[in-house]
Amino acid sequence: MRLYPRTPIVFSFALVCGALVSVLTGCNPPAATSDATTASSGASSSDTGGGSSSGGEAGKALVIEGSDTLLPLAQKWAEDFKKQNPDANITVSGGGSGQGIKSLINGTATIADASREADDKEKAQAKGKGFELTETAVARDGITIIVNPSNSIKSLTLAQVKDIYTGKVNNWKEIGGSDLKITASGRDSASGTYKYFQEDVLGKNEKYRADMASTPSNNAIANNVAQQKGGIGYIGVAYATEFTKAGKVREVPVAFKVGEQPVLPTSENILNGKYPISRALYNYTKNSPEGLAKSYLDYVTGPEGQKVVTEQGYVTLK
Repeated sequence: MRLYPRTPIVFSFALVCGALVSVLTGCNPPAATSDATTASSGASSSDTGGGSSSGGEAGKALVIEGSDTLLPLAQKWAEDFKKQNPDANITVSGGGSGQGIKSLINGTATIADASREADDKEKAQAKGKGFELTETAVARDGITIIVNPSNSIKSLTLAQVKDIYTGKVNNWKEIGGSDLKITASGRDSASGTYKYFQEDVLGKNEKYRADMASTPSNNAIANNVAQQKGGIGYIGVAYATEFTKAGKVREVPVAFKVGEQPVLPTSENILNGKYPISRALYNYTKNSPEGLAKSYLDYVTGPEGQKVVTEQGYVTLK
């Protein structure tokens, strides 16, 4: 069973591996990419299925897979946790919340990162294999609405956001903006953000507009909006900073309804409930976490891990 993603990043001991371990075992560091991370000490990482209740854990190995929204945070958590646990072998990769939960259920991941709650079908699949999906909230996130900087729209209500993404509104002039065709971008269906936005903003029985550009990442949405004068997108607040600082996109304040004050997704507005599009971010394990998985989650939800949440631009649990 494969532990490592195809192209992981090696956080530590890369030089040692190249100079020493290769002599002993023939080890060669894998090539680096931005969508997967490995923090490795060279410890054995085989047999990830196992029978552990934490799922996929073999000794000092953790395989963390799932939400692209959580990926930068999970990579930093893994890097810092590795410093405290140098014998641990930790792999982090994205692919979407659905993929992470699927891998957890199939036994190829220890922890699933998710930007949504596990659905009934996933819970039933886990139960069919003899275990429960245990949910641990690890951070909070706001979904910020972004437009092209040239767009004249000042703010939106939650209902207007829904009308745009269901296709009821097709021109910005219909909601107080310029005479400009709306070009909407969103996540693809493998994303937990896609499902969260559909259920909590559009409504469970509503469908996305037919002409929405479905993209594989937050960055792809932001790039679309930056290139389209009538563009609109939704991305995690931690991803927005890079693009807003560069002047490529602009965040739009959102109000719950007409007559209420539109606000931006600051940490304060998310924690006090004033911003209407926010959610918890989760880690899932098989049954109650044990061993290294429990130690990792204790770190993530503790003071040190929550400090990283703030540093990475996300919102703490409290």
